[in-house]
Amino acid sequence: MNARITPARAAIAGGTAVLAAAAVTLSLTLAHGGGSPATAARPANANVLSSSCTGPAGAAYIALPGYQAFDAVDTANCKLIQQYNVGDRQVPGNPDDYNYDSSEEGVAISGDTLYFADTGNDTVAVIDAADLVVDNYENPAETLIHVGFDPDYLAVTPDGSQVWVADTGPQTGQPTLGAISVISTATDTVTSTLNLPAEPAEIAFSPSGATAYVTTPQGLLVIDTATQRVVTVIGGLGDPEGVAVSPDGGTVYVTNTIGGLVDVISAATNKVTDTIGVGQLPWQLVLSSSGGTLYVADGDSNEVSVISTASDTVTGTISDAGDPVSVALTPDGSQLWVGGLTSGIVTVFDTATDSLVGSFNVGYGGEANAGDGEEPAGIVLTSIPTPGGS
Repeated sequence: MNARITPARAAIAGGTAVLAAAAVTLSLTLAHGGGSPATAARPANANVLSSSCTGPAGAAYIALPGYQAFDAVDTANCKLIQQYNVGDRQVPGNPDDYNYDSSEEGVAISGDTLYFADTGNDTVAVIDAADLVVDNYENPAETLIHVGFDPDYLAVTPDGSQVWVADTGPQTGQPTLGAISVISTATDTVTSTLNLPAEPAEIAFSPSGATAYVTTPQGLLVIDTATQRVVTVIGGLGDPEGVAVSPDGGTVYVTNTIGGLVDVISAATNKVTDTIGVGQLPWQLVLSSSGGTLYVADGDSNEVSVISTASDTVTGTISDAGDPVSVALTPDGSQLWVGGLTSGIVTVFDTATDSLVGSFNVGYGGEANAGDGEEPAGIVLTSIPTPGGS
């Protein structure tokens, strides 16, 4: 998660996870120093908590900022194939040592290519998932692209030609150092930088790719992607975080973290047309491929709200203890994967019945040391199995 601190939100930087509540601040110092053996990913030995965890063929890639790493999981059985270190650069002059300074907050995928926002060292790591080697968990082949300060979230344009990176900037007050770094996927270079009036959180694109929607503390920025200029700012959204766009491009959904709402916005008028009450501190959200169902992770309520977009009403809630913040759907839409920030557990649900399929520990080889810095900050799912998977 990025540098913005909101109630009960964890911000991870420099190996420390801080949980800020209204009157209490809890600080957990993780055991990850530079070059410490604890920072290296360990061979896979996942402790699956539910033997019934089955699903469609494919892979899940889970960003774990506390361990400078990501998990590659077989979606057919929730088996951890491997945890890979990413973004940890070699120490100059010492081929056997690495700077364990990365912090994988965000993840995006396009085809076989994975993109990780490395907050700790201001880079984006580019990894070809097809080239992952199970035995080489410490240093998978990657390209590191230097971007702006504290990249936190990133998204690929619908045509796959660009990656937009939310550079949250250090907490230095005004003027903000928040920006969007635009990366060409053809050259793996930053081609432009959009300086913003406030630090960005998440990014979503219209289906055509003509418009980008960026959540910030000031509101939702509506950006023309051709000119890379802010068209308007939609305010009054209560420190928005997650953003999703309907398949027809007509509606934008934004999580209002302060109000415990989802704001429904018309893309034609850039105005709020409805609000949907959900749980406390709604964070990420994901739409079904048809656009008919919206899933919202309500971290402080330990639940996921299930919303019918036809009526803009909550039709059900799914209990999920452990501060659920990250959500993703399998490509066939049959399963919802939910990451628990403080539990260090990913839970899988059947979308037809909202029933539990299974759950497993993330990070550190899948060992059952839940909550020890194993925050699953982002999840992407693909129908292409990861090397070593079924």
